[in-house]
Amino acid sequence: MKKSLFYFALLIFSAATVFTACDKKDTAKELEQDIMTSEDLAENEDFDQQLDFDADIAIEERGGSATCPVVTMDQPYGTWPNTITIDFGTGCDFNGRFFTGKIIINQSADILTPGAVRTRTFDGFSVDDIQIEGTKTWTNNGLNSDGNWSYTKTATGMKHSFPDGTSRSWDATHTSVLFEGTGTLTHWDNAWSTTGSATGINRAGQAYTATITQALIKRATCRWISQGVVEFTRDDRSASLDFGDGSCDRFGTLTTDNGNTVTIRLRQ
Repeated sequence: MKKSLFYFALLIFSAATVFTACDKKDTAKELEQDIMTSEDLAENEDFDQQLDFDADIAIEERGGSATCPVVTMDQPYGTWPNTITIDFGTGCDFNGRFFTGKIIINQSADILTPGAVRTRTFDGFSVDDIQIEGTKTWTNNGLNSDGNWSYTKTATGMKHSFPDGTSRSWDATHTSVLFEGTGTLTHWDNAWSTTGSATGINRAGQAYTATITQALIKRATCRWISQGVVEFTRDDRSASLDFGDGSCDRFGTLTTDNGNTVTIRLRQ
């Protein structure tokens, strides 16, 4: 009898151990959906901040000496309010990518003015093979306690549409601080620190919410966000995406609900 009880107890222990081990695994479908959501979330953040910089450079250089983009202003440069149109026409290479269409910026005052508002919209605009829609609004909050310019940046109705018919969309409210580069006339030495939250739909049609738990760092000299952590929830699962240690690369680390990690590779 004692021997039977021993084997019964051993069986229960083994079953519990197997159950616990299995419970910590991500199914292939769960992992695939977490990866898709993290990639979409990362690229939304990355694309949006890079487009802010691209627009600044186009305005700063007024199109440069090239014929694309063509930058026009309703009022002379430095006059406010003003509407600035950055027109890439049928397409050209710009900062290493292929742009088409127009970025339209309505701005109430110089962006380094407390209370200044900038609104960015698009007209037939795409980057490489991705069509981009939506509205981005900046509001200058003035200098923060560290003496750096702080902005509330609101993204509304943002959408990326792909040639395969899929799309992703999101809305976000962020606080961004320009912590480097304010003392020069060029935007190429700027660095931003961003916190806040977002809601979105990934390319599989699944809803998610996201919160930046460690500020995202984006430097003008790097195409990608190089540092920071975003935590997101999809259905009943939570995960986090770590953008790295500050090195300029296109990789991040996804940590799933069960503690498993996957390296995420962002678009070029």
